[in-house]
Amino acid sequence: MDRSTLPPHVLIFPFPVQGHVNSMLKLAELLLLAGLDVTFLVTDYNHGRLLRYTNIQSRFDRFPGFRFETISDSLPDEHPRSGDRVMEIFDSLKAKTRPLLKELLISDHFTIGTRRPLTCIIADGVLGFALDVAEEIGIPVIYFRTISACSFWAYFCIPELIGAGEVPFTGDDLDVSIASVPGMEGFLRRRDLPSFCRAGDLADTNLQMVITETRQTPRAQALILNTFEDLEGPILSQIRTHCPKLYTIGPLHYHLKTRIAAENISPPTSSNSLWEEDRSCISWLDTQPLKSVIYVSFGSITIMTRDQVMEFWHGLVNSGKQFLWVIRPDSVAGSQIPAEILEGNKR
Repeated sequence: MDRSTLPPHVLIFPFPVQGHVNSMLKLAELLLLAGLDVTFLVTDYNHGRLLRYTNIQSRFDRFPGFRFETISDSLPDEHPRSGDRVMEIFDSLKAKTRPLLKELLISDHFTIGTRRPLTCIIADGVLGFALDVAEEIGIPVIYFRTISACSFWAYFCIPELIGAGEVPFTGDDLDVSIASVPGMEGFLRRRDLPSFCRAGDLADTNLQMVITETRQTPRAQALILNTFEDLEGPILSQIRTHCPKLYTIGPLHYHLKTRIAAENISPPTSSNSLWEEDRSCISWLDTQPLKSVIYVSFGSITIMTRDQVMEFWHGLVNSGKQFLWVIRPDSVAGSQIPAEILEGNKR
């Protein structure tokens, strides 16, 4: 068989938390709709949860060029893999999953059957070890970042912020302007930076991880961001001074929705959730006026104090708007979700 006539074959490898897996599954579906073959590399743990809580397998069965591949994150099953223990996932992947990835890539696993060998890898932009391994083997890597262009650029400029003495910072005045991020001088404040920028120690694990992973982005063959030019054009221009092959393909969810409609494909009946979904809100949402409900979610990593949760709740209530708030059970530091929120939201 002349494999050169077969479609390009892409391996997609997300960081194994909800928002990253969700975005990169949407990217996978768009590539499949464009006629490419896709292997989606996911941890054993997350693969099991996807099969348990979604109909994702049947949803992707309509694409003969798609398959899941699994790899171990080497963490025990009881590990929460969310909240303030996410860094443990990163450390385990870097130390223990890296050799497994290399073993997988140098095997004949991807040359069996009627598909091309891997054309390239689209790796999550925080998985620098995947870039290292692929470079050793000679497979091109394209990075995908799930964050906004503004967030990425602020992360990229952290070494400059440190050099200017703007990071790390202390004190309660969070409205101090940040001047060392080109293109964002007029609006960036301390409060807009992640909490690890307030660390008193430059050796802080989270701070160093973000610096290391973000600054190596130009090594990749290209960078994909889930945004669009009209939204973040000036910042995208700044990023292109370091990453000229930058592709903006967002918003992914709307792009995918449009493609599915154009192909006359039935829309999915489930999401890409790693948790069991509570769909009881759908009937309530269906009774609300169009574009009248505020949706609030802080993802699979954020940990808030009880005071922060209560402040958000009071703000939402005082807005006078209907809202739907998704709260992880482990998202409140040191306690469960405050009872007054659970009771108040029922009214």
